[in-house]
Amino acid sequence: MSKKAPALIMLGPDPEARGGIASVQRIWLQAGLLDERPVRVLTTYRDGSALRKLGAFVTALLRFLLLLAAGRVAAVHVHSASNASFRRKSVFLALARLAGKPYVFHLHGGAFDHYYAGASFLERAWVDRTLHGAAVVFTLSEGWANWLRINVGHPDVRVLPNPVLPVTLPAGVAREPATLLFLGRLEDAKGVFVLVKAIARLARKFPDLRAVIAGDGDIRAVRDAAERAGVLDRIETPGWVDGGKKLRLLARAGVFVLPSRFEGLPMSVLEALAAGLPVVASRVGGIPQVVRNGDNGALHEADDVASLASALERVLADPAAARAMGERGRRRVLADYGVERIRALLNAVWDSLMTPASERFAR
Repeated sequence: MSKKAPALIMLGPDPEARGGIASVQRIWLQAGLLDERPVRVLTTYRDGSALRKLGAFVTALLRFLLLLAAGRVAAVHVHSASNASFRRKSVFLALARLAGKPYVFHLHGGAFDHYYAGASFLERAWVDRTLHGAAVVFTLSEGWANWLRINVGHPDVRVLPNPVLPVTLPAGVAREPATLLFLGRLEDAKGVFVLVKAIARLARKFPDLRAVIAGDGDIRAVRDAAERAGVLDRIETPGWVDGGKKLRLLARAGVFVLPSRFEGLPMSVLEALAAGLPVVASRVGGIPQVVRNGDNGALHEADDVASLASALERVLADPAAARAMGERGRRRVLADYGVERIRALLNAVWDSLMTPASERFAR
């Protein structure tokens, strides 16, 4: 395939960065979803200092301008969340509109409604203009699709779930039924402090209860909260983990927990299910479409300590039932969120957008 052929331009964070969007991009690359057509990936964000982040944005913007000027852009697919993520991507999409290039807006993250509600009149108008300019808007769940249809009114909003690959766990790691695993940013929005309080409620009933709370963010605040709750000796905070370290934690844990206040369709939940873990998670975003009460885990109300403690207790009380939940979850998530389903949904849109306009209108 000639590098000079007009390409699909993919805009998003560095696939090796931390976070859900980067995880999705890694899976797309590993599964070869970008191999069937000319694709150029432009990195608009990198982890690190403010200067490194700015450098990634400016470099991607200059490359995008050069590709537009050279006639080498067929269409654009942008991965976006809220706030700064959206603002960065909206600059590229404004240029795509000026150049008459079709684009897909792919909404990730679970706080876009809060961002939209809190935006000024002018910024909300800019959001509307950006989304209405998209040929297709992808969301992670039907709930988010309905929100966009009602609040933004785009005529073509489609659900594109995050994909998951089979998980091969390392041998020789003993499963600990009473060990909880949290993977995510250590911040209030992810519910980590609610989790610490729930652990304190359950500590007497489950003497072996432990929790591995892994991720970047405010580790000190989590440990201070655990100390105040009297459960610091039950908490491990290894920081950010990936690769083999993450797989060992998935192999060791008995239950995965994600008590977020809001979400899209978390990759961590899909990966935990693919690893055969029962999942206890908040009833927000796209989580209820993959976690089903009593079947492959338990749901609880967000920001509610009592509700989370009750959900955890139901799963921890019967380790054999929890293992069966995990196995059901593994089978279902690989069937419903496998890569081939995502490939078909993506190709239908990309093939349409990358067809020359003259051919589209002649049909």
